[in-house]
Amino acid sequence: MRIWLKSIAATAITLNMTLAWASFFASDDADDPAYNLGWSLTSNGGTGFGNWYEISAGGGGRFIATIAPQVLDGNRSWGLFAGSGNYAIGRPLQTTLAAGQLTVLARHNVNNQVGFTGVTVYSGSVERLRFGLNPSSGNLAVYYAFGSNTGSIDLGIELRGKRLRYFLGWDSLGNFQLTVNHLDGPETGTATGNWGSSVSVSAFGFNNFNSGGFQDFIFDKINVIPEPASLMALGAGLAGLWGLRRRRTA
Repeated sequence: MRIWLKSIAATAITLNMTLAWASFFASDDADDPAYNLGWSLTSNGGTGFGNWYEISAGGGGRFIATIAPQVLDGNRSWGLFAGSGNYAIGRPLQTTLAAGQLTVLARHNVNNQVGFTGVTVYSGSVERLRFGLNPSSGNLAVYYAFGSNTGSIDLGIELRGKRLRYFLGWDSLGNFQLTVNHLDGPETGTATGNWGSSVSVSAFGFNNFNSGGFQDFIFDKINVIPEPASLMALGAGLAGLWGLRRRRTA
């Protein structure tokens, strides 16, 4: 009985440790002290990510947003300005993920007349998915594209300038679910698709393909975790090994 209770306790502890590890698999926040002096390609806060890298620098750039109409959470957020062309920046994972989840906050402070603003998902150098605002889908819907497929998630409200949370979950078969929430209202929407099997996500891009002044894409609080089902299996497996070891040494 005592061994059984200890096994249950070990399972709980192991799962808690596994989930705690998962919550920090890859995470960063613009309020991290690494960005106290600004945002350079080597200003790497959080954990689980490699160095920032430029994807496209066609006349725009990056900045730290600190004023209320731009900041998404806390005291500051990351911003990309369009300038005379465009700007896109990437953040690689230190360990690729065949199945996992991404959450990120976003605000599209753009007229949405020139080009895409939003997030891209990469496997190596191949773009698997992009989502955000795009002129082809208008200002009331989130545009998404994967392979030759395109679609939109219509929230029925003006999305420019709004605080949004994007949630992306994917599995090892390439199935994904994209959800967008309006943080200051009840609106939410979801889309699903498949970007192909045997794909491991290696990096995320943040893009502003507009031009002109006051055309900014703001984002914050990037969190990546492995697929929860995999975590539960890992925790159960570790707990089982612990119990087996206890029985052998009893």
